[in-house]
Amino acid sequence: MRFALNLTLIGITSLSFLLLTNEAVGRSPSLQELQQEAPKKLLFLTHAGLYKHTSLQPAEEALASWAPAAGYELTTLQGYLQDQQALDLSMITPDYLAQFDGLIMMTNGNLPLEDSQKKALLDFVRNGGGFVGVHNASLTLYNYPEFGEMLGAYFRRTVSQNHIVVLTVEDLEHPATKMLGASWPIMDEFYQFGTSAWHEDRPQENVDILFGNRIPLGFSRNRVRVLLSIDTEATDISGLEEIELGGDYPQSWVQDFGKGRSFYTSLGHRDDIWSNDPVFRAHLIGGIRWALGLEDGDATPLGR
Repeated sequence: MRFALNLTLIGITSLSFLLLTNEAVGRSPSLQELQQEAPKKLLFLTHAGLYKHTSLQPAEEALASWAPAAGYELTTLQGYLQDQQALDLSMITPDYLAQFDGLIMMTNGNLPLEDSQKKALLDFVRNGGGFVGVHNASLTLYNYPEFGEMLGAYFRRTVSQNHIVVLTVEDLEHPATKMLGASWPIMDEFYQFGTSAWHEDRPQENVDILFGNRIPLGFSRNRVRVLLSIDTEATDISGLEEIELGGDYPQSWVQDFGKGRSFYTSLGHRDDIWSNDPVFRAHLIGGIRWALGLEDGDATPLGR
């Protein structure tokens, strides 16, 4: 019976993907329209200091293949191939970053960056660059709270994988979500984020439960505009011990950061999502294009 139910859910999800894909095609700019725009230059970092997701290589390959039609030129450094104990980010300087219009990060860990390099990353965005954080990017630079402010939050724990989750689309007009309709059923790995800064009076709270990082900054809807969150009523949360009915679990958001734009999505864990899911592709490309200034969208926080 459980097997039959799972097949039914998978069938429903596949149908939803098909419907969403058709809607995405209908609402998204045409290929010809995108190609007529001058391409923006985008740098992609996949350096992993904690854990190497197997999706890092598929992510680089997918983003490179999408680039011509999506309006950007991609530079990749294949950081995921480097040894976790010997990551090389020595190229990160103001002059190096100045050749790009945007930065996308699918990184993790307290990367080997000098304070001047960390500042260069933030200044790049503050001065008008686009920033895109994907999936495990929220496990990056726990030792530099300013980075978490730019990204929007720090990872605290995962939500169980291999489970269909229904996402509420909180902004139906933003380029990253306008193709989704009111909800999006999808199977991936989702995150919960720290709700406040770690404090010695509550040493077990707001700690990254996988690697023990102390979270220096809590997520707030008053700082960012949430695009996607888990719908706890539409999702079968049985077996998801970390999810409570009625809880607030944002998964994607945007914010203005100085003169620049910052977009984050927790999606992207599955290897195959990068090659087999056109809805995910439309979501991510929409976020990238917004961050690069190729499309407009409201980033005003809505609170809750």
